[in-house]
Amino acid sequence: MNVIKIDECLDYLAPDNAIAKEFLSPRNSSLQHLSIARITIPPHTCVEKHYHLKSEEVYQIIDGEGLMLLDEATRKVLAGEVVPIAPGSWHSIENRSDQDLIMIVTCSPPWTPGDQVFEP
Repeated sequence: MNVIKIDECLDYLAPDNAIAKEFLSPRNSSLQHLSIARITIPPHTCVEKHYHLKSEEVYQIIDGEGLMLLDEATRKVLAGEVVPIAPGSWHSIENRSDQDLIMIVTCSPPWTPGDQVFEP
């Protein structure tokens, strides 16, 4: 049985200052078709606008709030809400508050750097 301690997984600091802690993926488990990470977006930080070539993505807001951009729509998202994101959909999330925004992000197929396309 593979039991993963989330707090022992490494943090990845993205160029936009979001902190990703991928705790389940093909890189550390027998699962091959998804990845799950806890993302912390510090106060007054915006995740760069991007889309995924193949991955479906789900943002589950755990704590805090953010301003979510999905294609042409913008909306405040709050703890307890979930945003499904289809491949090819431009998206970004901004934390305009003074507290961390914490999300669980699930991707299928699993997240890889080569699957992201950033706005030029």
